[in-house]
Amino acid sequence: MRITVLAAIAIASALLPSHILLAQEDDKPAIAPLPRTINLTEEQRHIIKENVKDIAVTKASANAPETIGDAVPSDIKLTQLPPLAGQKVSQARSHLFFVKDGSNTIVLVSPDDRRVADVIH
Repeated sequence: MRITVLAAIAIASALLPSHILLAQEDDKPAIAPLPRTINLTEEQRHIIKENVKDIAVTKASANAPETIGDAVPSDIKLTQLPPLAGQKVSQARSHLFFVKDGSNTIVLVSPDDRRVADVIH
């Protein structure tokens, strides 16, 4: 009976989508990453990067969050996108951003909840 149950669990887990919460060994659920709140094409990412690269902004530390859905601490200064970037990439117009020190990674942030919306490397 125990082998049958284990086999059924193995088959069921193989069929489940990977984004469903799974129990870990300590019985705490593993949290699936949040989906992107903005979907940019490579061209749109390039437009934003080109428009942001020459702006003098205070850079956030290299360990600032850059995982989609992560909360951005209040001590990180957020900046509005340049007007031209907002015109050319309308879905990013309302988003704020910060630049990470060292990598020059641009992190787009949702202004409503200060969560990472997208990352441009």
